Amino acid sequence: MNIENCFIDGYHLTINDSISILRGELGEVGITKEANIKCEGSRDQIKKWLKKDAPIVYGVNTGLGNLKDTVLSPDDHLKWNKTIPYPHAVGFGEPIDADITRLAMLIRANVLCRAYSAVRPELIQRMLNIFNAGISPVVLELGSTGLSDLGPLAQSAMVVAGLEEAEVFYKGIRSKAQTCFKEVGLAPTFQLECKEVLAQMNGSTMTQAIAVLTYYSVEKLFKIQDEIENFTTNNEKYYIEAKKKVNCAINDSLTFISNIINFENNITCDNPLLFKEEGGNYEPVMGCNCSNTQVGYVMDLLNILIADKSNFVYENICLIEKDFAEIKGLRNLSLSLLMEIKSLCIPASADSIPTKGNQEDHVEFSYGAARKAMKAAKLYKKLLSCQIFAILLVLQNKKSEKLPHILNEVDYHLRSMDKESLLIEKVEVIEKLIGSYVFLN
Repeated sequence: MNIENCFIDGYHLTINDSISILRGELGEVGITKEANIKCEGSRDQIKKWLKKDAPIVYGVNTGLGNLKDTVLSPDDHLKWNKTIPYPHAVGFGEPIDADITRLAMLIRANVLCRAYSAVRPELIQRMLNIFNAGISPVVLELGSTGLSDLGPLAQSAMVVAGLEEAEVFYKGIRSKAQTCFKEVGLAPTFQLECKEVLAQMNGSTMTQAIAVLTYYSVEKLFKIQDEIENFTTNNEKYYIEAKKKVNCAINDSLTFISNIINFENNITCDNPLLFKEEGGNYEPVMGCNCSNTQVGYVMDLLNILIADKSNFVYENICLIEKDFAEIKGLRNLSLSLLMEIKSLCIPASADSIPTKGNQEDHVEFSYGAARKAMKAAKLYKKLLSCQIFAILLVLQNKKSEKLPHILNEVDYHLRSMDKESLLIEKVEVIEKLIGSYVFLN
């Protein structure tokens, strides 16, 4: 990725880049010239396969599923592309956080830049125009098995096409996608051509977006916990001996997790893929590209790390309670949060329910693992807020030359609150302040 101009190419989008772009810190996003040329090259091959007497290529000049051997004309494909998302765009529950669905669009645009999916550069630009405008697809949270986020990504593809039923979030307001596009000066609809629906739906980009935001948030929360606990290590009464060794193991595990997520940010995950041959033509290759097994594994691992760090938070609160009996209610709340976090450690990726008549014989539930880790991270944020409140009790009658920034900021806001405020209200204020550092409000 060229950070100065914020161009994506499908090979260099990291976790930190993703967050910086999402926050608007790197300006608008574009496609590199090299990626544009590569996409045009593979797209030319699609055009050849749409001509008469071309070989049958799944998803290019055929139907899907039971219609995989049925040849479709280019005109039939254009009509069909308007209907493909509907049987897949099945979901229920609350909408996924707008930051996640918007980030998923960025990640998918990035991997399409690799040119193996053979979509037009115009499609990638359409996705980036929506992203750059600050628009997020409305996607319902439940509906993905985890092998491929077909349900969530079909809803996102409907937004890109501007289909009538598609909805978006813009500036916190939910509206019809076409209405919003007109408001910001984008074309209300966009004709998706051959393979371009499949290239958006097939894969686990929504899982990946959840993983990126959750990992980033957890890493920041861990640093906050370490900072405030290091500040209190001079008081041996509140020091936990095993913490240093455990933190070393946790940091090594975080490195492993981040390497997996960074790698998966830049992989092509649909079918079929086009590989260039020596003669200049392209070969279509099928594979289980939509699988996101490894992200499911590391999201389950992240959940365990959250639980272990939470153990230290709770132990620290218990030690402080011995001197400050008035936080007994806080300790009870902390125990409740800790137990819920631990209950989420049961690995989702250990399960597998075959789908599609056993054709997809291993379904890793990576989507569930990512959602579960995100929930644990939110609970951990509340638990950490309890710890910060307890530590400020310890420090309230002590003079310190320099408090960690987060403690200073929390202390300032708590002092401005009504003295009769409930303890839970104070914890919620702390939680909101911590949330300003991460993406978990």
